[in-house]
Amino acid sequence: MASIILELLTMCYPVIGAAILHMVVVKLNLFKTLKYPMDHFKSFRGKRIFGNNKTYRGLVVMVVLSIMFTYLHHYLSGDSQYNLLDYSRYSIPFYSVLFGLGYILGELPNSFFKRQINVEPGSADGFWLHIIDQVDSVSFIMLILIPFSNYTWTHFFVGVVFFGVVHLAINYILFIIGVRKTSI
Repeated sequence: MASIILELLTMCYPVIGAAILHMVVVKLNLFKTLKYPMDHFKSFRGKRIFGNNKTYRGLVVMVVLSIMFTYLHHYLSGDSQYNLLDYSRYSIPFYSVLFGLGYILGELPNSFFKRQINVEPGSADGFWLHIIDQVDSVSFIMLILIPFSNYTWTHFFVGVVFFGVVHLAINYILFIIGVRKTSI
């Protein structure tokens, strides 16, 4: 189990680093010109599709930061026994885009569902919505990486649980240092 956790951490730290810095960008309200909702203020059944928190800034920042962190990943762990990404077959920009887009696109179905049941953007009412908030983007990234990496379904299922806990811990730390408004 320890080797699976090390492999998962080695594989996913580019998106973890990008997500943490993305929260700093949001907190400091940087790149305001990109802060335009991805749903273009459109509604479905009289309710916003994604809400104000899913913006093009998030999309662009996550992809750009994922590029930086994936280059760092390749430099630090490209040949490591724990690296599950196949840099000999797929390029660094390819993985970067999977990480950045996967993170943002993985959150959209959950945001859509929450808008439809009148949950305010940035919050999650109830136990199951909190759980889904912690694993939505991670699950999607890991799912789309399966055909392009050297990990198994065991990695996927362990990763969903492990990264759900990691996501909670990171959110709590970001809350303590004032980057997030809520602890989860």
